[in-house]
Amino acid sequence: MQHRLNSASLFPPLNLPVASPVQLKRGTRVVTRYFYADSVPGNQATVVRTWQAPTGEWFVRVNCGKNLSRQSLLKTMCLDALALAEAQDSQG
Repeated sequence: MQHRLNSASLFPPLNLPVASPVQLKRGTRVVTRYFYADSVPGNQATVVRTWQAPTGEWFVRVNCGKNLSRQSLLKTMCLDALALAEAQDSQG
């Protein structure tokens, strides 16, 4: 599923390349490319695990930090929504 990047959005998407499943190992830092699962573009997270659904689509479980009770904030996102944090760091 390819997301249509909408430049007129309230949260404009980041022009970053999609991360590949091979690059996403446990502990890899990623950023969201577009608004997805209540995460605005540029939100940083850490990969927990990746898997491929029977439909062929890749999903990534990420840790977005901790809440006020110090519990991990875990989200599942499609691969298309994520880019490597290194790509954002190198752009500016």
